[in-house]
Amino acid sequence: MKCAIVDERISEKCERALLTRGFRVIKTPPSENLGQGIMSHPDMLMFVHKNKIISSAEYCEKNQWVFNDIYEYASDACITFTEDKFSPKYPHDAIFNALVIGKHIFYKEDSVSRAVREYAARGGLVGVNVKQGYPACTVLAFGGAAITADRGMMAALTSVGIRVTLISEGDISLPPHEYGFIGGAAGVYKKEIYFLGNLDTHRDKDLIREAIEAEGYVPVSLSDEPLRDLGRIIFIE
Repeated sequence: MKCAIVDERISEKCERALLTRGFRVIKTPPSENLGQGIMSHPDMLMFVHKNKIISSAEYCEKNQWVFNDIYEYASDACITFTEDKFSPKYPHDAIFNALVIGKHIFYKEDSVSRAVREYAARGGLVGVNVKQGYPACTVLAFGGAAITADRGMMAALTSVGIRVTLISEGDISLPPHEYGFIGGAAGVYKKEIYFLGNLDTHRDKDLIREAIEAEGYVPVSLSDEPLRDLGRIIFIE
């Protein structure tokens, strides 16, 4: 069964849209050790690549049903729990926030979990150390291309041959912060990119849509609401 792992604060409209499209929705509860805005963001609570999931044993102990649901609905999932502890202080809150594009994995080396680095090394992924602690939030990656408002991430991505579209900051909500990020406001499933809200509410909607369609992907707005950064939609099956 195809599943969508999402922040428990997902809007009713977006959740209903995913259910209508046949996804089993698994909502992640918060970790009290993370900051208010990101405490239930999937990309902060777990690292997911293909069928591999890495998360904290501490988080699992308090929210075991989340992983039971993953096992039930995604039979090929391989889950590893680590002794890592979340910290409310950046960048040590971002222990699982890493971004895989093709053969490269982007992470902040001094804060990402060793388990993520070791998984990458075993799988032949080339690690790229970046200054940004939240690469999975700040970048929307699809195929061999990416969209971001972060110039540092743009430089890192471009250096390894990834085509990058730079957009404006803002137009994505992340209370209580001033704004959120494009990677945290969407999720990629096969050749479709699902947005948590309405893509047309972003000032660079045409630029974003053009970049997506140029790679053969289809943008899908899950509701008529403003875009919201909820730590990505993580799709597994």
